[in-house]
Amino acid sequence: MPTLKIKVTPDAEMGQTEVEEPKTRGLQIKLEARKTLDGKIMVMDHRDIDIIIDTSAKKIITFPKKEMSDEAYDSQDKYFRYLAENGIVNRDSIHAGNVYASIEATYPESHNEDVSPAQVVLLSTYKFIQEEKPRFEADEWYENEVDDYYSYPTEEDSTELGEVPEEPKKGSLSPYGGRRYMTGYASQ
Repeated sequence: MPTLKIKVTPDAEMGQTEVEEPKTRGLQIKLEARKTLDGKIMVMDHRDIDIIIDTSAKKIITFPKKEMSDEAYDSQDKYFRYLAENGIVNRDSIHAGNVYASIEATYPESHNEDVSPAQVVLLSTYKFIQEEKPRFEADEWYENEVDDYYSYPTEEDSTELGEVPEEPKKGSLSPYGGRRYMTGYASQ
């Protein structure tokens, strides 16, 4: 059975590692991953979630990066649906974890001795993240465009200070509207 090769490279953050498939198969993947003291692999490449692969318990756990949101839950749901559709995890093993907002699933032992289940999970995780990257880039582009639209408006969408004259009353709300409500209570 091929072994999992983890190459540790020094980085600005403590514990940065690269996870690679063994070179005997000719396939290499690069993930932003860390290995914990107890041997779990933490994949940090996804924008919304962190993925923990516990090779000893044959379990995959996901956590939101910051706080629980619709985007984080959707990413967790997509990830486990992707793994289930590709036969990596059984659908009946996907459930909420014992930590708030975590979702976990177990993966089975391989019936083929030459296939390492941990390597298959890492490869599937890598492929899932590669499929999600265009969405990340589109979201980032959209956020930048909206920020630029409001920060640097075009000539037709902006006015200079003093270009719009002041009027004593603008809009449909009267500045004296609050008084009307106060007098209504006093007259009763």
